[in-house]
Amino acid sequence: MSAAIQMNEMLSTKLATSEGKATISQLTGNYIRDRLREVSFARQIMPPETVTRVDCQRSVNHDTLVKLVELEPQSRAMAISFRGEPTVRFIRGQRVEVPFFTISSEKFQKTEQELLAYEMPLTKIVEENSVKDIQEIEDLQFTTHIESAVQALQTEYNGGTSKALNASNIAAGNVVEFSIRKGELARNASTNDATVRPLQRPDIVNLRKLHAGNRLRTERLLLTEVDFEDVNQWTLEDFGDRLQSETAVDGYKYNTLIGTAFIRTIKTDILRPGNVYAFTNPAFFGRFFVLNNTKFYIDKIANMITFQAWEDIGMSVVNIAAVRKLELYSGDANPSTDADSLVSNFVPVAEDALGAVNNRAEQGLKFPQVSQF
Repeated sequence: MSAAIQMNEMLSTKLATSEGKATISQLTGNYIRDRLREVSFARQIMPPETVTRVDCQRSVNHDTLVKLVELEPQSRAMAISFRGEPTVRFIRGQRVEVPFFTISSEKFQKTEQELLAYEMPLTKIVEENSVKDIQEIEDLQFTTHIESAVQALQTEYNGGTSKALNASNIAAGNVVEFSIRKGELARNASTNDATVRPLQRPDIVNLRKLHAGNRLRTERLLLTEVDFEDVNQWTLEDFGDRLQSETAVDGYKYNTLIGTAFIRTIKTDILRPGNVYAFTNPAFFGRFFVLNNTKFYIDKIANMITFQAWEDIGMSVVNIAAVRKLELYSGDANPSTDADSLVSNFVPVAEDALGAVNNRAEQGLKFPQVSQF
């Protein structure tokens, strides 16, 4: 008997007692919590803090908990004469609320009899997939927040008016690049389109300047695996002789680009190719809270086994100036203007469309095809 079959039988037996249910829920919950922190790119940029009820406050606007985050008070120094007096500032402690929301897996069900028919550890596979599904929604929410932040700052700097950011408007001087900048190849394109141009070395430098020019410093970059592959196409002029030789054999294997750490992701349905984000240290950026821990429910009623995972999180970009964006396409991707009708190419896909299936076996697309008579 295979280990997978034994595991399925053990699961069915354990669920027959209350002690067994508690043991399985605890073990599965621990596993989910550990894996969840490992795989989310949002957690690498804005590390989460675990909080409990005593760390939170009751909201005056709704019947749920919030976490209050305090803001650094403003201050400055000045030169004065021996008889002069400095400007008086009455210190006021400002705070912002970080609300919580729930991310849940689907509620999975399977009959005991059907579970025994599998030679693979079906429940274990679903547990692992649930971890990945939950972290995808975390990353989806994070990507939506940071895009809102850069668009809000861009609008503010352009006089409070949303302006289309495309190659033709940049050339005509009709828009100012403040929190969002076009790549070198994109800004010099002859048309406003959705073509994603290769990432260039000057693009990284110019993106970091968006922070440096406002008394901040870029600590980390976020880009897709698709855009990262362009780094492997950088030439001898970009790398120099030694790195060019290494890259030709092993590819780019370092964890920094021009001295800046970076995170790359294959979730191109959440972070779309052509979008590169830059972040400061989390202390200047925002907060990410996990209320208690990830929870797992599993039970058996009659012969039906049911299980589900969920977590309660709070995520907030408090300082919108701490995130900046590089766009490698020449068209406009401002949701407020959508001047070139290209926004759908560069924003995350709908939540229920995440993780499109590559496997086409259910449609009969497997080779060789074997006919049964």
